[in-house]
Amino acid sequence: MDQSIKDEISAIIETEIINLQRNITVLEEKSQPVVPDISLGRLTRQEARQEQELSKKLLEDARSRLKRLNFAKSKVASAGYGYCELCDEAIDIERLKIMPESTFCLECLNQK
Repeated sequence: MDQSIKDEISAIIETEIINLQRNITVLEEKSQPVVPDISLGRLTRQEARQEQELSKKLLEDARSRLKRLNFAKSKVASAGYGYCELCDEAIDIERLKIMPESTFCLECLNQK
């Protein structure tokens, strides 16, 4: 993988990290407990709780991806970045542009 592609992927990682950090801030607010003193109807309160649970799951997923992106950011300059952990073949560049935190090629991922 040449340096220009690594630079492009590094920029993609930076953009994804910034976007995820913004989303995490929003999701943290949405996952706050439903305040019982607000007069909501029974269904509305139930909907608010469901939305809160969904926000918690999305927050968990976003934090997990942020960790993987930060790890990829620290590895993108290394010689091992962009190679599958199982078969040691190069991961498709287009896959890395979409999911720069990928550590497996599609073949190995489908075999798991």
